[in-house]
Amino acid sequence: MNKPFIAFFLFLVISYSAFSQSRIITGGWVFDTESKSFKKNQGIYIVNGLFGTGNEKITNWEVRSLKDDDYILPGFIDLHAHYRVSYEGKAFDDTVAMPKIFLANGITSTFPAGEIEPEKMWDLQDAIDRGQRPGPRILHSGPYFGTAAPDWDREFTDGQIRERVDEWARRGAYGFKAKGITADQLQALIDQAHQHDLTVTGHLNSGYRNSVNPQEAIEMGIDRVEHFLGGRLLADSIDAYQSLKQLDPADLRLDEIIQLYIDSGVYFDATLATYGAIGGVDSPVFFDFAFEELYYTPLADRVIKASEPSAFNELCAQIYPIKQKVLKRFYDAGGLITVGTDRPFLLDNYLGNGIGGFFIHRELAAMVEIGIPAEDVLYFVTQQNAEALGIADKAGSISPGKWADFLVIKGNPLEDITRTRSVHTVVRGGRIYDSQSLKNAAKGKLGPVE
Repeated sequence: MNKPFIAFFLFLVISYSAFSQSRIITGGWVFDTESKSFKKNQGIYIVNGLFGTGNEKITNWEVRSLKDDDYILPGFIDLHAHYRVSYEGKAFDDTVAMPKIFLANGITSTFPAGEIEPEKMWDLQDAIDRGQRPGPRILHSGPYFGTAAPDWDREFTDGQIRERVDEWARRGAYGFKAKGITADQLQALIDQAHQHDLTVTGHLNSGYRNSVNPQEAIEMGIDRVEHFLGGRLLADSIDAYQSLKQLDPADLRLDEIIQLYIDSGVYFDATLATYGAIGGVDSPVFFDFAFEELYYTPLADRVIKASEPSAFNELCAQIYPIKQKVLKRFYDAGGLITVGTDRPFLLDNYLGNGIGGFFIHRELAAMVEIGIPAEDVLYFVTQQNAEALGIADKAGSISPGKWADFLVIKGNPLEDITRTRSVHTVVRGGRIYDSQSLKNAAKGKLGPVE
């Protein structure tokens, strides 16, 4: 038996063998999403992959004890979790490193927000559910709706879009993502998705060149919007990125679009930190606490080290401070905020340091940096994200009947949000994972090979 096989075998044993159907977790402190505070853990009961009440007629509970400096959070939900890798014009969804990295960082549920290889992602989820491979829940989005999908036809009719929605809804999609879509096509997508009680989100634009402004999408009934608030502040004579660069965060017209979001109950996923990372912003938020180059394949590492700053990098550096002020204003007004990382691994257009799974901690820190309280940020990434995707009956809090998903960190993140980076244990569906073992198994595997 060779050494690589022995190491992989030991990883399987560590990760999967000690799976008990009935378990009690004692000790430490647990985040209560109702009060947005930590309370002394009185015992977390896990029965058949779900949180229990403790009243189950079970005599053979397995007890695991935590220390007093252990803090327990509901499993993080990433609502913009890309698995995508691209190199030399070819793109694929990574099912080797990304799932381990997401899970190791406490992300127990991911909404891919547009899958490049949906069939492959469905197979991955099946393997994860059967306990054959480690990874988070993949709350499928199916393929993109719009030109971001490799198989998209610009001439798709209303009926064809509805059929596409029906097919992926039948297969178990949790929602859909629009990117590069016309107004008529988006309306069909929203209407048909709602027939299945599924949500729609979108990476939209300013209205430039027949694109859809987020304000139009809200009037159509969209559920969530990514990146740009939209409205009259985005001039339709140029694309959203260029328009945002010119935006004045103090403009009174911003109140109109924010109020439209609030009145319509539409969630905004600013994906704030990714713009700082792309722009190479100098802030403690973007400190590489994970030594991420250890996770790259040799080829990916060489490509990244040889990359040069692009015009898009410079543009995002200008956009980042504007997005900071816009998001804070949205929060102060009472807008609904969700959390997503938006970190595809694009070697053709390098987006700066930050692998998706690790990046959730930077997104949380970026929100706290602009003045959003840590307790609210933790609420957004757990309970509010679950509500936004329509799965609050299954996830978002440590409550009886929900998926037994949580993470354990060292120290109170309400005192220092960067303590979320100290994840040492992750529980998904009642199965316990050692964070470091997951990370070790992902090293050297992210990206294309020779």
